[in-house]
Amino acid sequence: MLYDSLTVQEVVDSESSAEFLKEATKLATSRELENIAQRLEAKQELFAELLAPKRLAALAKADFVLLLSHVFSIRRKARKLLRLVGVEPFRQQTQELLYGKGDVADRFECFVTAFEGRLDERRAINLASELLHFHDPDQYCLWTNWVWDPATGSGALPMVVQEGVEIGGASTAERYCNVGAALLQVNEVGHARNISGNATGMLGTNLLLACVHAVYMYTVFRLKLSDEFNRILPELPELVERVLGVHKMEVAASG
Repeated sequence: MLYDSLTVQEVVDSESSAEFLKEATKLATSRELENIAQRLEAKQELFAELLAPKRLAALAKADFVLLLSHVFSIRRKARKLLRLVGVEPFRQQTQELLYGKGDVADRFECFVTAFEGRLDERRAINLASELLHFHDPDQYCLWTNWVWDPATGSGALPMVVQEGVEIGGASTAERYCNVGAALLQVNEVGHARNISGNATGMLGTNLLLACVHAVYMYTVFRLKLSDEFNRILPELPELVERVLGVHKMEVAASG
């Protein structure tokens, strides 16, 4: 991987990560963050269930709509996308992305390319990444535009890695690999220092980065927008839930 020759400290700015989470805990209670972690785990369980090979092969349109409703940038376009692409072609592209032969980064880029003209590249990347990641979060990284947007250079990931760490690349496949390598390092630091929230594994890193993104957005909007507009800005827990695709996600009662 890209960072095999570097130490975690050379890649991850752990002090910035901790500072962002500290700010997040001023804007959200520990209980609220714990609830988001539970919703994240419920989302992952839903994706794992519906995207299992046999279930995916027979998945109905309504189930695809349900999946897409939990992808932040796609949720409002789910039915339109399935109408444009068709349920069967969408199923085939998803099967190839998740279970096809060859390197996952190449499959990722092929999936994104397949939606040209029907979905802009940013949303296609978000969709490919969410399908892969929530199907198997410990195997595949979550690269969405709020994690890192190559068009603008913005996102939560650049704010928690050391200055000068390269997360770009010449192709979508290369960028997917590089983002994944950096996220693994962030994951290692996050759990070692207890700054990845209450969710387990890479889901905890998702929660950390979503908090970083929300704190940044919250701060920028509060500074730049009028008081009237700020009054309709969601509170931080809701911002985090929305970008993670778990707003109003139902969680099964324990016990």
